[in-house]
Amino acid sequence: MIPADFRMKMERMYGDSGNDWMIHVEGLLESLKNRLQLTYGEPFSLSYNFVVPVQLGHGRDAVLKIGYPNNDFSNEFHALKDFQGKGMVKMLDYSKEEGWILLDRLMPGSSLLSIEDEEEVLSIFAHTAKGLWHKPESNHPYPTVQSWSKGIGRLRERFNGGTGPIPLDLVVKAEALYPELLNTSTDLYLLHGDLHHGNILYSDSSGWTAIDPKGLIGEREYDCIQFMLNEWKKWDAPLELLRYRTETIASLLSLSYERLLQYGFCHSILSASWSVGDGLDGWKTGVSLAGMFEELLAE
Repeated sequence: MIPADFRMKMERMYGDSGNDWMIHVEGLLESLKNRLQLTYGEPFSLSYNFVVPVQLGHGRDAVLKIGYPNNDFSNEFHALKDFQGKGMVKMLDYSKEEGWILLDRLMPGSSLLSIEDEEEVLSIFAHTAKGLWHKPESNHPYPTVQSWSKGIGRLRERFNGGTGPIPLDLVVKAEALYPELLNTSTDLYLLHGDLHHGNILYSDSSGWTAIDPKGLIGEREYDCIQFMLNEWKKWDAPLELLRYRTETIASLLSLSYERLLQYGFCHSILSASWSVGDGLDGWKTGVSLAGMFEELLAE
C-alpha cells in the first residue's frame, strides 16, 4: 500500500531507520483497519508523512496521517490539539504513542490555489489566519522564530564562515535584522508556521480551513510570510504584487507593514539557507524574494 516513491524518499532521508519505520507503518495500517473499521483509499503524495484518505465504519470520510517519529510530527500533533479545530482541521482520534492522527476530511478540499482573484485570496487568507492565532494553551516546547533563525548560522558553519551561493551582503543584513526584530517582539502567538495557499482548503461544512500546521511561536507578522512568498511567478510585476499583498495584509489584520517586510526579507534568506543545506537550487528564489523585500524597505 505504501507507494514506491514514498519508500525511496524515506530511505533516502533516514536510511535503515526509515525502512524500519515503513515496516512499522505497514503493521499499523493493518491494525488500525481492524480496530477503527477503516476502508483505505489511495495514499496522497504530498508530504514526508504517510497520509491516506479513509472511510470510517459509519461512512464518514476522514484522513489518516502517520508521522515519522521526530520533532516535526510531535509539533504538528500538539499544534492540532492546541488549535482545537478553531480555523484548523479537526482531529477525530489519535495515538501519539503509535504516531498516528485521524483528521476530518475537508470536502471538496479545493485550496486557495483554485481562486484567481487576488483580492478574494487575501480576504480568505486574512480571515483564516485571524481565526487561528491565539496564545499557546499547552506547555509543549514549540520551536520559535528565534530557533528557526539559527538556520542562517548553520549556513555559515557549512561554508566555514562563508555564505556559499547566497550573496554575502544579504546574509549579513539578515543576521543583523533578525536579532533586532526578535529583541523588539512584544506579542507572541501560536502560529501555523506554513500558512500558504496549499494549506488552506475549502470545506462545505466548515468553510476555509487550515491544514498541516508546523506549530511555531512568534509574532503574527511572521505567519504571513510563507503565504507572501508563494504564487508570485505567474505575475507580470511581482514587486507590485508583493507590495499589494503586504499593504493589504497589514490593513486587514492590523499588522505592521514594516515588520512584514523585514520578516519577509529575513525569512527569504533563511529559506534560501535551508535550500542550500538540502542540496536544492530553491535558494535562488529566496535570494530573488529577499531582493524585492529589500526594494520595498528602501521606499
